[in-house]
Amino acid sequence: MKYILIMQLCSALSGTCEKPYTPNINFGTFYDCGISGYSIAGSTIKGMKQELVNKNKLYVRFGCIEKNLEEEDA
Repeated sequence: MKYILIMQLCSALSGTCEKPYTPNINFGTFYDCGISGYSIAGSTIKGMKQELVNKNKLYVRFGCIEKNLEEEDA
């Protein structure tokens, strides 16, 4: 098994999220995927203008999806 990180940029103000994004990284454990998700989410918000984040109440939502290795071979 491996895990794929799925991320979305969302606005608490409008209640909407952008199309999901999958970084081109596969993880061997759920733990590693989750730790990376928090790190990438933090970097994403830090890389945006504070005014934009505050005005639109932006946040990053993420999850780790388990994927069978056989699914890739099909």
